[in-house]
Amino acid sequence: MKGNVHIIVVGKENVGKTAIVVRYLTGRYLTEYAHAPEMTYERTVVVDGKQVPLKITDISGKHLEARTGSKDLLAKVDGIVVVYAVDDAHSFQVAEGVCDWVRRDRKSATHAPIVLLGNKADLDHSRSVTCQQTEELHWRQDTTYMSAECSASTEHEDINNVFTALISKILEKRETTLKPRRLSQNPLGSPKIIRATLKRRFSVFTRERTSTM
Repeated sequence: MKGNVHIIVVGKENVGKTAIVVRYLTGRYLTEYAHAPEMTYERTVVVDGKQVPLKITDISGKHLEARTGSKDLLAKVDGIVVVYAVDDAHSFQVAEGVCDWVRRDRKSATHAPIVLLGNKADLDHSRSVTCQQTEELHWRQDTTYMSAECSASTEHEDINNVFTALISKILEKRETTLKPRRLSQNPLGSPKIIRATLKRRFSVFTRERTSTM
């Protein structure tokens, strides 16, 4: 496959972005992570039977505002995962802001698909973000491709399904963009039309020569 698939993961601090990425790539759940403005992971994954070189950039919540001010960030990515925590209403407001940013810079994003991903679904008893809110955001943001919920601490399959669906969408978009337009087997017309056209032209030429002789 030509070129890697580049996905960025963004959201407020402490919503579990890194836990989600590590869970997807390794299947493991870690409780402690090194803190950095950005962490980039590169792996080869199998999606739809294809070996896909994947690059995931995990952008720190503290670094998010600076990166959303970058004009060229979206132009370099194929997909975006916007993470919030279901027990943190403010994190959902931040997610809304990120979606607004992508919508404003949609031309730069080349319509990169978005996943709105709610983490910590296992804390449903502490939920402060309702399903209605996510549905309203989903329909309001025309750049949003999919919304889902997961729990990095308890579930691997849901996270795997989200990334697999996103990568599959990106590959489908690439194939549609790169597919050459089919040319007509007879770009100048059918053989019958071509013969008729030539016959008319030579007929005119013959009449002109006869009249001048």
